[in-house]
Amino acid sequence: MINENQLYSMNTHYRYYDLDYFLKSSEENNINNIELWLCPQHFYINSFFYGDSINLVKKLEEHNIKIKCICPEQNNPKPNNIAAREKDLIQYTFNYFKKVIDLAVEVKSELVLITPGWNYYDEDPAEARQRSITMIKKLCEYAYENNITLVLESIWNKSSLIGDTIAKIHEIKKGVNQPNLKLALDLGALSSASETVQDWFDVFGEDVIHCHFVDGNPTGHLPWGEGELNMREILQQFSDNKYTGGFSMEFIDSRSYKNPEKWDKKTKRLFVENINLIKGGN
Repeated sequence: MINENQLYSMNTHYRYYDLDYFLKSSEENNINNIELWLCPQHFYINSFFYGDSINLVKKLEEHNIKIKCICPEQNNPKPNNIAAREKDLIQYTFNYFKKVIDLAVEVKSELVLITPGWNYYDEDPAEARQRSITMIKKLCEYAYENNITLVLESIWNKSSLIGDTIAKIHEIKKGVNQPNLKLALDLGALSSASETVQDWFDVFGEDVIHCHFVDGNPTGHLPWGEGELNMREILQQFSDNKYTGGFSMEFIDSRSYKNPEKWDKKTKRLFVENINLIKGGN
């Protein structure tokens, strides 16, 4: 049964505040689990080095916060493209994600979120998909040595044609064929592809272990209550499949950038109301 501890804060809509503000706000909203997006103003990391992880751990402990998942920067125009085709970019990308995995070990995050990357417009997306498979397999092997699980999400077709549907994600997962590659549901990407939560569970079952939990019209990454999605129906589908993973509030909408904590508070209220309805059989 889903419980309120499965709702995670995420710092995507705290981009105009510092990390301390985000952690303090999460603590005040009684949300103790987070997904950390690696934006430079919150924690700097690149292909060669990263910031003070010891200080990061100290901040987390001060606010009684645990990082449950790390979300690297990885979509166009970021340089860290899983499906990069130039030799130097391939190496820089691999090094970047290795650093992220190293950081995950240090902060005791069991999950690192990845996307399939993005294809170039002057190529067949199938070629880019094969590069994505090659890169993810290498990263899974490194992550496996460090007891880290990678969670792969789809991204909508306005960003990439490599993995925008269940069928393409299934092809990637089958091609990688590594035990520590699992799946994350991004409700924005699902809505864009006219897919449902149940569609993903029908294909991937227990390999679905994480979620970017957002409202939309029907797509988008809106705060809950600002779109048209039915939270109750969506949570029911997760509950029916005995889902035990997290629901990260990955809000990427300008309305949520000011006073971001109020959107987390509202979403938590709606989340608790709906899981209680589910528990009560209503």
